[in-house]
Amino acid sequence: MATVSKKAVRTQSNTPKETVYWLPEETEKTSFEIERNTEAYYSCGSEIEKFGSTTTLHGVRYVTSRNFFITRRILWFLLLICLSVWLAHGLVAGLNKFLNYPVSTTVTVSYVESLAFPAVTFCNYNQFKNSEIHPNPNIRSVLAALALNDNSIVDWNMYDKYYENYSWNVTERAILTGHKIDEMLLECKWNTGQTCTAKNFSTVLTDFGLCHTFNSRTNGEEGLNVNQAGASQGLRVRLFLQQDEYFWGQYTGAGFKILAHPHGELPLVKQLGFSVAPGFETSVSLRHIISKSLPSPYRSNCSNKELKYSDNYTIALCRFECQVDFVVSVCGCRDYRFPGTAQLCTPKEIIQCVVPATESFNTNFTKCLCPVPCRQEVYDPKTSIASWPSEFVIKQFAKNRNTTAEFIRNNYLEVRIYFDELSSEEIAQVPSYDGLDLQSDIGAYMGLICGASVVTIVELIDCIIVYTCKRVT
Repeated sequence: MATVSKKAVRTQSNTPKETVYWLPEETEKTSFEIERNTEAYYSCGSEIEKFGSTTTLHGVRYVTSRNFFITRRILWFLLLICLSVWLAHGLVAGLNKFLNYPVSTTVTVSYVESLAFPAVTFCNYNQFKNSEIHPNPNIRSVLAALALNDNSIVDWNMYDKYYENYSWNVTERAILTGHKIDEMLLECKWNTGQTCTAKNFSTVLTDFGLCHTFNSRTNGEEGLNVNQAGASQGLRVRLFLQQDEYFWGQYTGAGFKILAHPHGELPLVKQLGFSVAPGFETSVSLRHIISKSLPSPYRSNCSNKELKYSDNYTIALCRFECQVDFVVSVCGCRDYRFPGTAQLCTPKEIIQCVVPATESFNTNFTKCLCPVPCRQEVYDPKTSIASWPSEFVIKQFAKNRNTTAEFIRNNYLEVRIYFDELSSEEIAQVPSYDGLDLQSDIGAYMGLICGASVVTIVELIDCIIVYTCKRVT
């Protein structure tokens, strides 16, 4: 009960006697106390009506107010329901789009003053020199079987008898009987005329067999840089095939397999290299490309997975490593063209186990965990050829080297490797729909359909809190 005091009010009239009236006076109270004291007069419906008349949510007051006809209130209610469904559909669609983490691809070309020249691996199509192979027919048949991956051309009974107490080291045999870079390299020029020699090449065993890499930086030396684009810069080599030394091989062609690759990356020449043929000058223009992908939870789900046999990660290298591990697990040893520390297989194990295991791996699509790399660097080659040498030059070559023009056409070739422009092309994935886009879509749907905003949500929360407090207190 409110405290009541009496206040005198005096009125004057024509009568000589003064009349005094006493009126009640309420004490001062806070707004919350007034709302709480009037609780008995306000129901839930009245609170909803009050909220509808003050909220910034458009159209609600036409539903909650008792001053409108019931038919009009029902029509407005149905309209608000339809708009709410529309709003919910838009919000769900936007949220689903956001949770799919879509990406877009951007291409940025950056021009630079100099570019690091890649490592370039050269592999002769022939793996075993005929003159270096032991004249013993068993050895020759075994090496032929290794080159051809053919199990039927070897008398394994004779092989077991002959090599009963003999240990094969196929790696040493491949290096000893392979083509040497100092025998194949006739001329080497770097940039505008600096001479390079066989000392600038390092010997490496790849998936293609014995190869030689220029600018490998294996001994910790600094890599080479190119300061100008064009065919006059970069690497120019003149090579000798030694076709008279060719032996049985997996490939029946003659030439070189070449791969330009980043430093520290295991060269997969067999899978990724390009071929050059004798009798031609091949110009190879390179484009330096860097690709970047987004990590999880985006759909690319990239990874910087570490590999055991290469400093750089690519999908091809990851799958090759998976193949090596599969073959080692099946055969208990590794092919001489495979990296790693597992025991080397004998020729018999290579032909009878490694070759079938490799074919099984490739045909059965053995599952390997090889996600997209978050960053990958490649040198994209574009080749063009011209007949080489010219008729005039070939006569001089034949005279100086005491040979024939046909021999030169069948054994000599020239390769130029250079950058077509001093630029790095960066292909990057970027989010095409992020949190700000989702926020903008939500705001647009709420504003377009209901005229609502964040303030509207706060108003609703405030109404619920105030009503709850009144009920509790």
